[in-house]
Amino acid sequence: MHARALTAATTDTLAPFAQIEQMVDAAVLGQLANALAMIGERTVPVLFDEKPVTPFDGEADALASSCEGAAADLCDLGRGARIVIRGLTYQVLESGTAEGGLWRLRLGGV
Repeated sequence: MHARALTAATTDTLAPFAQIEQMVDAAVLGQLANALAMIGERTVPVLFDEKPVTPFDGEADALASSCEGAAADLCDLGRGARIVIRGLTYQVLESGTAEGGLWRLRLGGV
């Protein structure tokens, strides 16, 4: 079987699980979200972890604020993108998957 056909077959097989994961993520965020994030004109629920940031030679340290949310809402935000949480504007420092299928953004002040 060619790689393309194998990938398509695997994707089709896993598709129902992806839908279930999205439903579980939405339920978790519905119960645990502690903030709303503005991304352009959209408002999305997030788990926001606000920590003090100590500048170190122009870079933020590992204690930077972060937020987690549904991958569908956050995965398109790359380094430098802006997001507003609780009235404050943040810049995305890192973007990637988090535990449990959510998407994590590490944030710095603007």
